Amino acid sequence: MIQKAASGRSFDSLLARLRIAFAPPRPNQWMWLETVVISLCAVALGLIFQRDNPFQIGAEFPWPWLAPVLLALRYGVMSGVASSLVLIAVWLLLAHLVPGNSHFPEQYFLGGLILVMLCGEFSAAWATRLRRAEETNHYLDERLSRITRRHLLLRLSHERMEQEVLSKPATLRDTLTGLRQLTVAQTGSSMPAAYSLLQLLTQYCQLESAAIFTPAADGAHLRSSEIGSPPDLKADDPLLLHALEHKSLAHLLTGGLPEGPPPSPFLVVAPIITSDGYLLGVLAINRMPFFALNEETLQTLSVMLGYYADCVVEAEGTRRFLERLPAAPHDFAGEFSRLLHLQQGYGIDSHIVVLVFHNDERVRQAVVQLARIRRGLDVIWQAKDETRLVIANLMPLSNEAAVEGYMLRIEAWLNKYMGSDHDELSVTPFDISLAESDPVASLIRVIKGTAA
Repeated sequence: MIQKAASGRSFDSLLARLRIAFAPPRPNQWMWLETVVISLCAVALGLIFQRDNPFQIGAEFPWPWLAPVLLALRYGVMSGVASSLVLIAVWLLLAHLVPGNSHFPEQYFLGGLILVMLCGEFSAAWATRLRRAEETNHYLDERLSRITRRHLLLRLSHERMEQEVLSKPATLRDTLTGLRQLTVAQTGSSMPAAYSLLQLLTQYCQLESAAIFTPAADGAHLRSSEIGSPPDLKADDPLLLHALEHKSLAHLLTGGLPEGPPPSPFLVVAPIITSDGYLLGVLAINRMPFFALNEETLQTLSVMLGYYADCVVEAEGTRRFLERLPAAPHDFAGEFSRLLHLQQGYGIDSHIVVLVFHNDERVRQAVVQLARIRRGLDVIWQAKDETRLVIANLMPLSNEAAVEGYMLRIEAWLNKYMGSDHDELSVTPFDISLAESDPVASLIRVIKGTAA
């Protein structure tokens, strides 16, 4: 089974390399060299097969134009136009060397150039679609990974609360919320709140001596924070190499390590990796109780490190959002910053639908049920003051049709459960697109009640 999985991974890797070789995702440093070489090869083949008419002018099919067309489909308009210019330059050179062939075939080269430009525009349009689809899938994979981690943390928190409710009244979820707030407050460091993270791991994973290391430019790992007196982490440490290669936690009993004496002074080396695979640092543990070194503890350790890594990545965007709307939940602020990046960088639409109600007891009971009418990816924020109650629904990867469908579901629910009395709720909907120049300002106006 392992051999089949390995062969499957190698085959997928080969297919990925071939796809990149024949259809690169973006222009590379060899693009212009390929343009010149392929264009000259097309002319050379024409000279070999038909020396008196290498460009196939007036023939059944102008074969040399396949070179600019393929280059335009591969790299875009600029590469195709450059290849066309190479063909024109070669024709002028041959016309100068061969007397009696000075008539320039305008229609031949004009038609070929138009064809090449059309192919280049086609390539650019599909490249944009592919990039947007890849970014959308990347966001969904990352969101799924973060949701999985949080569900596991919630389960672990409930188990610990049941076991230690008397001795440790603070739950794991409360502690992680505090850690997240610290990462937002200390955004100036590459590993904010690292010591607080070590204290949390010491409490829940029973660490006695450990350190967090951050990678340096020369390949070494610098000590960021420590508990106890752990040794330095060497670049050739077997546990470190295994953890970095597989992007997962490694310990002394991990398969694939060299046999014999302990290969590392550490018991556990765990990379601190975000949901999208970016390495922030490494946690190295050299001393912990024997009975604490079990599968459950190691799983808890990995999930907590992943949660911390995601908090660090979204901390800067969350901080900027909370500076303008300090009452917003951290989940809402973090998700907003990620979606705003997708909107500004790749044009992937997302919206915020804000529902404003008159604040009274009957409305509050209805809003509790109303907040459940949302998609699985949506993030809800409820705010209120003395006279108004506001529900802000952040809708990732949604267009105008998705917003209209959400509003229709809201109206249908109000008609079903409130009947003719639903008009008394005085619902005022607002649609805020993240494509606006400043969607946060629009959200602030709605939350504060100054929107028209």
